[in-house]
Parts: sequence; structure tokens; C-alpha cells
Amino acid sequence: MFSLEFWLILAFIFILGELLTSTFFLFSLGIGSAFAGLVNYLGFDPIVQLLVFVIISLICIIASKPLANKLTKNSPDKKSNSERLIGKEVIVIEEIKENEMGLVKYSGDVWKAKSSDNIPVGDKAIVENIIGVKLIVKKQ
Repeated sequence: MFSLEFWLILAFIFILGELLTSTFFLFSLGIGSAFAGLVNYLGFDPIVQLLVFVIISLICIIASKPLANKLTKNSPDKKSNSERLIGKEVIVIEEIKENEMGLVKYSGDVWKAKSSDNIPVGDKAIVENIIGVKLIVKKQ
């Protein structure tokens, strides 16, 4: 039913897939496939091969969970670049009149900004929110 080649090709496909996804899940299935191939080589019947595949894969999935969590714990924040501006200080380069647009600069980038306050040119403001491509700021 299953051949040694089947298990080795399956292991190769899973491990190759792991290189593309880096989830540790496919790697666990690849190890399970390799062990099932070993059991096939030793002459065990297909049911035993399937059981070895399932059991080894489950053990690897459970064992790799803490490692995967540790490696992805410090992964970059998923916020967009603009969302990272919230709470940052900007400099007003075109006066912002109450509930009217003005311009602010942050790290060399110019943004349209709106505020419920009057903020003159040269003053600093804090980004409270972002709506579309406009920053909502408050006087600092």
C-alpha cells in the first residue's frame, strides 16, 4: 500500500513546504513521514506505518509548540506604518486651524492633519488618531 519512496517523497514535500511557511507544523509532518518510511524499510505493515506517522507527527507538533512560541514572541508588530504614528510627536509646518486641515512633519514625511485646537507653525503636536491619510492631532 505505502512504499518507502512514498514516505520519503512525502517527507521531502512537507519539509520543503516548511521552508516556505516556517510554521513548524509541516516540519513535524515531515519528521513523521520520515519515521514512517523507516518503519516501512524495516518491513512493518501499512497500518503500523500510518500509526507511526500520526503518533510521531503529533509528538513533534506538541514538542515544537513552545519553540515556535519562543521564536515568534519577538516578531515585529503587525501595525501598519501609519498606525505606528499614534502617540508620536509631530511638528506643524502649516498652521492647523480649529477643525481645518494643516500640515505636519514626522521623520521627514509630511502629513495632512486636523485638530480641534488652533496650532501655529513650529509648534509640536501629538498624533491621537488616523483617519484615512489624515492625522488627528492635539496641541502638546
